[in-house]
Amino acid sequence: MTTTRNFALAGAALLIVGLFCPIVTVPILGNVNLFNDGTSLTALALLALAVVGGAVALNGRERDTFWPGVAASVLLVYHFAVLQYRLSQMRNSMDQLKDNPFAGIAKAAVGTIQLQWGWLVLAAGAGLLIYAAVQARKEASEPATNAPDSASRTISSVSALLAVAVIGWTLYVDNFKGAGNSAVAGDATSASAETGASDMSGSTASGPSPEEGAYIRDNLRVYDLKAKYYDSILDGRIPGVDFKLKNSGDRTLDRVTVKVVFQDALGKAIAEEEYNPVWVIENSYSSDNNTPLRPNYIWQNEKDKFYSAKSVPSEWATGKVTATITHIEFASK
Repeated sequence: MTTTRNFALAGAALLIVGLFCPIVTVPILGNVNLFNDGTSLTALALLALAVVGGAVALNGRERDTFWPGVAASVLLVYHFAVLQYRLSQMRNSMDQLKDNPFAGIAKAAVGTIQLQWGWLVLAAGAGLLIYAAVQARKEASEPATNAPDSASRTISSVSALLAVAVIGWTLYVDNFKGAGNSAVAGDATSASAETGASDMSGSTASGPSPEEGAYIRDNLRVYDLKAKYYDSILDGRIPGVDFKLKNSGDRTLDRVTVKVVFQDALGKAIAEEEYNPVWVIENSYSSDNNTPLRPNYIWQNEKDKFYSAKSVPSEWATGKVTATITHIEFASK
């Protein structure tokens, strides 16, 4: 049973580690994990299930890790489905902004939301708990008709109760207290959409002021522009862009908006996206774009990150893009 015990313990460990791995990247907030400072009921339930699975394995009952593994899988599937549903709702809501001059920024904010690799770690943890239990039962040649003993019934009941209680509570919150309070990833995506909609008063509708335009022309530069199809773990192969920004002037910037225009094989513009690589928001916990661009500073994406452009049509000639800075905000002195 040593091998199955190791599988079970590895599964419990991965489930715990996965709680602190990024599951989604959203504008303003940056990378969001499921644990979210201990405020997510789903994360706390998964932590409890991981502890139960590990304790059961250490007590030589590897066959009973099946129950916390299944309960964890149900919670993960439910939480992932909720996240996908909310993302779909957000993208559909962008249609209502088609006549709004600030729709481009809101659409760009939603377009930068990406699922992250933390889901794979969590799934692997739950899967190993189930696998260890199945292997332990095979090795023990346990008949399928064997009635579970009291310990097995307790473990299965606790696991089922945790899953049902969390799902039941989030459904209650969604239906009776407002959808914005139920799931961590849902909170993050909803918050980002609302921020994108509410903070658009200083956006690019009227274009930069003469002072801003002169600063953009004389002191700001977009370079190392790359546009291609990137491989995303959860989204597959999608169009994306990456670039650097250089502030050669003597003013600190709290916001820089870059518009990327995608062209077909004839060089005609067929789509565009707007991104805010620099956007300082008060009381934001983002580590990605919440840092001002100071004089002589250079901004660039973190390694292996890019801006997605999922709505770019297939007629796009890969690599054919132009990028311009359309809006800036000076830091208050």
